Amino acid sequence: MTAASNAAVAASWTCERCEVTASWTAEAEHPQLPRGWIADGEGTFCLLCRRAIAGEAALDDAEEMTRDERAKARRTAMLEFEVKRDPERGNGEIARACRSSIPAVAKARRKLDIPEPVRN
Repeated sequence: MTAASNAAVAASWTCERCEVTASWTAEAEHPQLPRGWIADGEGTFCLLCRRAIAGEAALDDAEEMTRDERAKARRTAMLEFEVKRDPERGNGEIARACRSSIPAVAKARRKLDIPEPVRN
């Protein structure tokens, strides 16, 4: 970025967890949080960190779990987070985003009772 384009930045957000920054230039009419980000009473977080937080929350109540059980619980929580966040996304898209499988996403949908989106 040139010095001139740096001066044109009108709005920016920094994830409080990973410290990545996203910004809109001054030319943007109505700068909004980037898609997937959230800013609430808890802070501002990027989508990647939101997924990680969802996975970690699944382990908060886990007392005695094996390493494999912890990994499965974290993965399931991340998939459920993604399905709830955007139920209209296809299972393949969600699986790729979470580095998982399509059957695992379908299982998360069934558990949450969220139907698969209808594709034309």
